[in-house]
Formats: sequence, C-alpha cells, structure tokens
Amino acid sequence: MNKNLRLILKTTFTFIIVWFISYFVFGEHIGLEFSDYNFAQIFPKILTFATGTSIYFLCLLSINKNRGWNYKNILKFIFGILLAFIPFILFKYYSSVGNCQNWEVTKQVKSTLFVSTSSNSETIKLIEVYCPEMDLKVDKTFRIMSITPLFNTVSEIDTTNISPTNWKKFKQ
Repeated sequence: MNKNLRLILKTTFTFIIVWFISYFVFGEHIGLEFSDYNFAQIFPKILTFATGTSIYFLCLLSINKNRGWNYKNILKFIFGILLAFIPFILFKYYSSVGNCQNWEVTKQVKSTLFVSTSSNSETIKLIEVYCPEMDLKVDKTFRIMSITPLFNTVSEIDTTNISPTNWKKFKQ
C-alpha cells in the first residue's frame, strides 16, 4: 500500500478514536451541540461504530503482507476484532450507568421566547428535555446561538435576568 495513503488512513482512524473519547468524556462540559436534535440522537451510535471500525482497520494496517498467514498476523487479526468491540461495550456501559447523559435525552423546542436585538442567530428558547431512563420531562430555558447550520452553542439561562435592551420578545 502507498505510504501516503497509509499515513492518511492511520491519521483519520486515530482522529475518529480521539473524537470518540473526547465526545464521551468531555461532551457534557462543552456547550456545543447539533442543530438537528434527531441527528444528535443517532450521532453517538454512528461515532461508536466508526470508532470500532477504525480500531479494527488500524490493526489490519499493522499486518505485514509479506509474511503471509504467520502466527503474528493471525494474532493481530483476532486481536483487532476483540479490540473493535471495546467502543461498543463502553457505549453500552456509559448508557447504563449515567443518569440521563447528553446523548440519551430527547430534546424538543417548545417555543422561542426571545430574539437578540443584535443578531437573529441568537435566541432564547424553551426546550422540553425528556430522559427515558428516569421517565422525566423537564422544561428548560436555553440561550442558543447558531454557529453554522449544523452546530449551536447552548447554555442554560435564567429568564428573569434578561434585559429588554438586548432581547426582544419573539412574536409568532
């Protein structure tokens, strides 16, 4: 295989693995989320699958074709399959242990309360957050700023501290 292609593949697979780790370890602490809440529900499953395949393909890339089917190559092949299951097990573990992790809740916009006077991309919305694990529905108020059509920055906000000079009521 071409050395440049091999380097690109290894870099891409490593990036996916690092993304998986950072998403599940630091994802709760970052106020960045997907604009489409339906996609946000399936993204962790896609990332978990991509991480499992990345681990497997990294193990396959370590196999030396010139040696054929010797015991080291067979062990790398089997070890790759076993290692590829780790992201799936971790995802299932994190889903069962956590109390309504960010990737487990369903969110639905109930209404837009305020719009920023300086930018239309910045709004304050009332969002219904549903946790299926605890069977709990909570209405929360979030300040949402659209970065791109794909991503928003989100932070919880108290509506009693909103100044009318910076925010105007949204009329539907």
